[in-house]
Amino acid sequence: MTKHSIEKQENNLVKITITVDEKTANDAYNKTLKKIGSNINIAGFRKGKAPANVIEKYVGIERIKIEAIESIFPHEFAKVAQEEKLDLATQPQIEHFEFEKGKDLTITVKAELKPEVNLAPYKDVEVEYEEFKGEDDAMDKELEALQNRFSTLEKVDRASNETDVVVFDFEGSVNGELIEHGSAKNYTLDLAHSNFIPGFAQGLVGHSAGEEFVIDVTFPENYHEPKLKGAPAQFKINLHEVKERKLPELNDELAKKAGKFETLDALKEDIKKYLEDAKNYENERRKSDAIFNKVYDETNIDIQESMIEREVEAVKEETKQNALRQGQDWQKLVDAEGVESVNQKMREEAIKRIKNSLIIEKIAKNENIKIEQGDFLTQIQEIARMYGSSANSIFEEMKKNPSSFAFLSQQIATKKVNELLLSSNKFKTK
Repeated sequence: MTKHSIEKQENNLVKITITVDEKTANDAYNKTLKKIGSNINIAGFRKGKAPANVIEKYVGIERIKIEAIESIFPHEFAKVAQEEKLDLATQPQIEHFEFEKGKDLTITVKAELKPEVNLAPYKDVEVEYEEFKGEDDAMDKELEALQNRFSTLEKVDRASNETDVVVFDFEGSVNGELIEHGSAKNYTLDLAHSNFIPGFAQGLVGHSAGEEFVIDVTFPENYHEPKLKGAPAQFKINLHEVKERKLPELNDELAKKAGKFETLDALKEDIKKYLEDAKNYENERRKSDAIFNKVYDETNIDIQESMIEREVEAVKEETKQNALRQGQDWQKLVDAEGVESVNQKMREEAIKRIKNSLIIEKIAKNENIKIEQGDFLTQIQEIARMYGSSANSIFEEMKKNPSSFAFLSQQIATKKVNELLLSSNKFKTK
């Protein structure tokens, strides 16, 4: 029979002493010894046939004890955690053990618990939110986007305007020094939809094919390349072509090209429904944000520093990986913004993540919200649709990274809690 005692310490740490009865401990020792003996070759004995004392001498009694403890500890600790309702923040760490033949086994463990969540009221609350009423010209914008999708480009012999497409060579420099990756030949740019630095597209307006000129711009202060932040730059331009976008007429023929619509009116009805659905979705999101933010602001949690530090490291690693994927130098980004500023932002993000997670967990526990196998399947299917893949391929990718299942579980729990918050509270517009 297993006995235990718990000693609470500072910073949500607990010291747990687990006493395993002599028989269970000895059975584990003998079973482990036999398992080890069956997998080693000892001179003078057939494999698995060496006596116990020979095996002990060959591999060492301490190794057998440690592996025996490892074989029974998870089960024994799980019983204690369940009985005491321990909400663990980390895996328990064995600090000390006393394991002698003919005696009970004593294991001393240190574990860190999640902080207590003093949850604010989250049901039957009246919450204000900023209603999204849609854009007055939303239909016009959708139709214009459709026209652009089926538009054609025609070369014109005139100066460019802000709706044209231009083809040109460019070469950028700062203080006379060429910018790395800052030049190109026969580059095509839609002046109406430019993602170049501010002022670049405007500088191409009013020029004709064959012209050579210079555009003066200033890189934004938040530009991703540190040495270019706020720097004045010059771009030499050689303009080759100016193309005018020819839009098709809004008629039944265009509607048929756009999809399974016989008439323009049918297309407009479909767009109208899409816009209405989008508006409803946005308002549900705003309601969800409003109630959760209210609960977040009014909930008190004293998060221990060790928990924050671990999450800061996770945020840091995630940020570094994102920078790497975007071809950015992490250290340069830190140097440009300042170590203190970066560390403060990461700490704030870490605290926000921890608090969000603890609130979701607490509400889910209070409301007995369960995550079923079907929930995982539905979520994986949604991810597959998003990426144009199959559920099986997404599942196989997730198996390569087991932590992705924990992340998915958190997403599902968050979704279910948000649904509860939306259905359990009253909302009014500001």
